[in-house]
Amino acid sequence: MYLPIISYLCVKHQYICPMTKDINRIKVVLVEKKKTGKWLAEQIGKDPATVSKWCTNTSQPDLRTLIEIASCLQVDIKELINSTKEV
Repeated sequence: MYLPIISYLCVKHQYICPMTKDINRIKVVLVEKKKTGKWLAEQIGKDPATVSKWCTNTSQPDLRTLIEIASCLQVDIKELINSTKEV
């Protein structure tokens, strides 16, 4: 409910907001595997618009779906998630 307001304030006031950080690497892994979001949507039985939201980090898949995505892309699930450690 408050996320759009917080995101707006972060952008307007140029705050570095943790909510704007990319959580998953689905788009990156799709590119590495030379696959498309449409292909992934067909493989896991989801709407292409939903997969697009995951690729842009607008929304996130649940854990069960993330496991299914990792299986389709033949990668370890850890490759689909950005580290929370500060580098």
